[in-house]
Formats: sequence, structure tokens, C-alpha cells
Amino acid sequence: MKKIIKPLLYNFFILFFIHLFIFSTNNVYANTYKIENIEISNEYNTNFKKEHIIDKAFKKAFKILINKITISKDYKLIENQNLKLIKTFVDSFSVVSEKFENNKYYGVFEINFNKSKIISFLRSKNIFHSRMVEKNVLFIPIFINTNENTLLLFDENPFYKNWADDEDNKFLIKYILQNEDLDDYKLIQEKINFIENYDFEEIISKYELNDNYIIFILLKDNNIFKTFSKFNINSIKSNFKKEFESFKLDDQNKTKYLINSMKIRYDDEWKKINLINTSIKLNIKLNLATKNILMIEKIEKILNGIDLIENYYIRRFDSDITTFAILSNSTPDKLIKEFNKHNINISIENNVWKLNE
Repeated sequence: MKKIIKPLLYNFFILFFIHLFIFSTNNVYANTYKIENIEISNEYNTNFKKEHIIDKAFKKAFKILINKITISKDYKLIENQNLKLIKTFVDSFSVVSEKFENNKYYGVFEINFNKSKIISFLRSKNIFHSRMVEKNVLFIPIFINTNENTLLLFDENPFYKNWADDEDNKFLIKYILQNEDLDDYKLIQEKINFIENYDFEEIISKYELNDNYIIFILLKDNNIFKTFSKFNINSIKSNFKKEFESFKLDDQNKTKYLINSMKIRYDDEWKKINLINTSIKLNIKLNLATKNILMIEKIEKILNGIDLIENYYIRRFDSDITTFAILSNSTPDKLIKEFNKHNINISIENNVWKLNE
């Protein structure tokens, strides 16, 4: 059961929680980046201090968050920030579970970071952030030893067996591995000599993933592993190659290194699709023909949940109409599509946006 941290339980957090209480809002959840399942362990001895455990959770959660919303080259520039700064980004946190076992402490935490502060921090570093959107993708890994002209699929392929691991929570792409289908094996075997040009349509069509797929082809050529990737997500296609020094297939460390490198590359491609250009400033007025508080709160939750919206406030509130002033980092078309996803229909008249119930 999740345990909410309270000042009376941990005296050293009294001032911290007073700060959170004063500056939090009614929409904390919607205005935050939530990072879950932060696992921390530590030796339980005379030097054990709970605040040090919480600090570790903050630092680990911050790295996971920044990794998920920035491209890898930008992440490397900002991953190591001092704890004092990281704490200014934290809106709230909770202890999901904790236990002491064999002189060791084990805790699982949930951290909520203030979205506005994180985005402002990235903007100060001239870094665009990506929307934190997970995506299910069909993944087909193929291993070919070109020297022996042999094909390894499914459990014979070490990259198939090891692709899913405990670190997958740090990536946005969620991989749906190809089923072990003998017909697929025969089909790929037939195409082995021109595998890079094969479209895999006969295999992809078996999965209901809206043609979202990644084909990973690894060719062992003497002392080099040559990889070729066919990437297609949300109808955006790209092909790219990368080479690695060859290693023995039972070398788990090098296998994991190659897999992690490719996952970083694939996540970067997905983040680029969802990149938010904060230099774009779209100011709009959105009129809502109601004074119903529940309806207004519903719209606020929707606005808080749209990553393309940088800021908003209620500009006018009277008996006939409620007007929101909205600042967005998008084009009008993209923002309207986001509203449509929430079943909100928008019409535009004289540069004023109207919400049609």
C-alpha cells in the first residue's frame, strides 16, 4: 500500500512539506511529471538516514525523467545536476512500499516533478523537450551470419532472447516481440539474400499495431556486427545503419550494450516525432459558453494534460462566458487535433476559439 509522507512521521521534512503545501495547486497531478517505481536500497547501519534515501530517490527519478523527455545528446549535457536544484523541481513524493531485511533497507518511491519548472530549466539550456508518450511497437530482430549464410531467429537469436530486460522502464518505446511462427521463419529464410529490401508486410499485417514496427537486422561479417534498422512509427519512416565490433554471442555485457545502444537510438527517433518547439508561441482566447464549475474544471484538466500548452489562465468569468487565455507551443492545426483527442470540438471565428459542446 502506498504511504504518503507526512511531516509528523519524518521531522526532517517539516520545512520541505510546508513549502509544498504553500505552493501546490488543486491540479498538482495534471501539472506534474509522475515518475513511478523508483527502487532504492541501502545498508541499514549506524550511518543510516532516511533523508539520504529520499535524496537518492529524487536524483534517480530526475535522471529517468530527463532521459524520457530529451534526446540522448541533450540528456548527456544535463543528467548530472546538484541535489539542491533537483529538489526545487519536486512537487510531491510518496513511499509506495518499504521494508528492512537482512540489515538492508528497500524502498519504492513515486516522485512528482513540477512540469513548468522542468520545462523552464530545459529552455534555459536551449533544449527542446519531447512529449512523454509511450508507444507499443512490433519488434522483429533478425540475426544473419554472412560468413556461414545462416539465419538465427527467435530463441536461437541472443538479441531476441535478451531484448526485454529490467531497464525497459526508462524507455518510451514498448517492444512487442514477434511471435515464434515457423511460417515467418520460412518467409525470412527465403528473403535472406535481399533482406534489407524486403518490406515484411506479410508478417507485420498479422499484428494489430497500426503498422508501427521496427525491423532490426544484424549481420555478422567477420569481426564486425553491421546493423540495419527499418523504423516506422505513426507513418514516419526511416532507415539507418550502425556498426559494432564483433563479440562472442554468450558475452552478456556486450550483448546488453548493443541492445541498449539501439534502444537509445530508437527512442531518439520517437522523441524527435514528439519534440515540442518552445520557440513557437501561439496565443489564443478560448471561449466556453458556461459558468458551470464542473465543466470549467474538466476543461482545466484537459488543458493541463496537453503538453503543447505552455501556460493558461482564466481571463474572463461571468454569467454568460468563461474565457481562457492560452499560450501554446504549436501550430493551430496541431492544437486542434489535441483537443479532438479529448472529444473537444473547436471552431474559430474572428481569431477567437470557441468550444462546442
